Amino acid sequence: MTANDYFTEKSVVAEIKARPHMACLLGFTIMMPTPDLIKFEFSIKGIFRADLVVGNDKSRKFILVEFEDGKSDSLFAGGTKGYRYWSPRLEHGFGQVLDWGWAKHSHPADDVFTNSFGGKVIDDCYIVICGRAPEKGSLEDQRFDFRRSRVQLNGIPVQFYTYDDMVNAMGDNLTTLLAR
Repeated sequence: MTANDYFTEKSVVAEIKARPHMACLLGFTIMMPTPDLIKFEFSIKGIFRADLVVGNDKSRKFILVEFEDGKSDSLFAGGTKGYRYWSPRLEHGFGQVLDWGWAKHSHPADDVFTNSFGGKVIDDCYIVICGRAPEKGSLEDQRFDFRRSRVQLNGIPVQFYTYDDMVNAMGDNLTTLLAR
């Protein structure tokens, strides 16, 4: 991925803020229409904050992204060598998503909520990007794959990516776009 094997959430957000085209590419990677709205540290009802929101104004589709760190114990920590626990960082990121879902679900037509997004939200998706990819085929890889492919919040997909997954997906999309 980079010369840095491990990094903080703060450094990732700073890198993407410095390169807004990366935020658009991330939105495109998540399969949304061409992104034309980007907001960092987006306030949700003045209580919660998403690290990044990327949207398309015409379709009113948005992705809300929570970045966590990319350290060796960001996905799994503690436990035994054969079975490590889900990490506090990953659970913190998922907890953020739960709070966003609650805020949206509690009063979906709330003026504060819709004004924050510049109008009604037609479709949205929640993303947690955390950690580095587990060893392919390992128990941790299988558990993480299950989590990333099965979790929904009130019918809305919650997608989980490692930083390796994110970079690979963005690279694949760039390759496809440049080949056109």
